[in-house]
This record gives sequence, C-alpha cells and structure tokens, in this order.
Amino acid sequence: MLSGDLSIGELLTLRENIGTKKFEALTTIKRAPADGEEATVAGPKPTPTSLKRSNKRAPRETSSKRKVSVIRKSTTGKRTTRDPRFDDLSGAFDENVFEESYGFIKEMRSDEKSQLQTELKKCKDPRTRDQLIRLINKMNTSEKSQQIKTERQKLKVESRKRAMDNVKEGKNPYFAKKSEL
Repeated sequence: MLSGDLSIGELLTLRENIGTKKFEALTTIKRAPADGEEATVAGPKPTPTSLKRSNKRAPRETSSKRKVSVIRKSTTGKRTTRDPRFDDLSGAFDENVFEESYGFIKEMRSDEKSQLQTELKKCKDPRTRDQLIRLINKMNTSEKSQQIKTERQKLKVESRKRAMDNVKEGKNPYFAKKSEL
C-alpha cells in the first residue's frame, strides 16, 4: 500500500515512529484464499475456553460437586415395581389352589428330613450333630404346626357345612366361636 508512494528512508522513519507491528499490518498485502485454503484472520489466536481458569490455582475443569443450574428431565422413565400380593393383575389368593400347586414342596421337605437323619447317624463331630439335631427338630415342629393348621381348616369347613344344612332345613344356624375351633 504505502511502499509504492514513499521512499525507503521515509518507510524506515515511519516504522520507527509507529512501531513494527503496526507498520507490518499497514504494509502487508492481504490476498484472497485459494480454492483449497481457508481464510485466516490476522490477530491473536483464540484460546480454548476449557483451558481458562478463574485463577491460577483453580482446576481446568468445572467441579462435578456444584449443582446444575437448569432442571433437566431424565430420559429414562421411572420403573414401577409391583408387588403381586397387593396387585389386582395377579388375581385373588386362594389357599386351596396354592396348596395343590405347591404340594410337591412337602414331599421335598420330607426327603430332605430323611437325608438329614441318615447324615446324623453317620456324623461323629459333636458340633455338626447339634446343628443337625436342631435342624431336624425345627422341621418336625413346622410339620406339626402345618398339620394343626390343616385340621383347623377342615373343622371350619365342616362347621360351615353344618350351618348351611341347618339353614336349608329351616333351623337356626350355629356358628362356632374361634375358641371352639
């Protein structure tokens, strides 16, 4: 630009007066970028914001312990768990159907009890013997309580049948108390 109008001496004095950076900016000719080149902007290079710090002792990354300013909706939906004991989709509980469906468990328990008894006969260690005896006694008491429960259930069914028969015959029904059952 200026180099064609001024002599070399004038250009040197101008460079000393305004400084070399400003002089170079004034005198250089900017050309248009070619097809494959990108246009460059003269000036300082932009620094990435991730490398900036609030002070020299601050971390380069933001802390994950700070609360998020914007409330965001979660992309994953909340899973709903359902308890089949209280859900209508599972149907009503019928104890008789349950007993028929899972009756094989009683047989498995009796087989396990017989295996424990044979193991008890072979066992010589006093600690394991005590554990086996306790386990067998626990199984016996659970069997007895289950038998008592089934007997009471049978008595309830029989008393209801008797009460219904009395109603059919025209007599007053008799409903047994809990203490009588």
